[in-house]
Amino acid sequence: MTNINIELKGYTADIVEKMLEDGYVKTKTEAIRLALFEFDQVHKLTDDELYAKAAQKMLKDIKSGKEKTRAYHIKIKA
Repeated sequence: MTNINIELKGYTADIVEKMLEDGYVKTKTEAIRLALFEFDQVHKLTDDELYAKAAQKMLKDIKSGKEKTRAYHIKIKA
């Protein structure tokens, strides 16, 4: 896996902070990964086989305790 440093400012930094505040993600890194995943879901840049492999790995990690999960509750502001 490649390591990179990203400086977020303005709008993008605000979005990442909002994702953290609302509990969608636990870390800024997770926010970036989620955004990239969502972008790919919309634009279909990779094939379904890659998603299947990623899902299998994630399920394996969850089952072994390497990856933790938690329920997300979306806060709707009236």
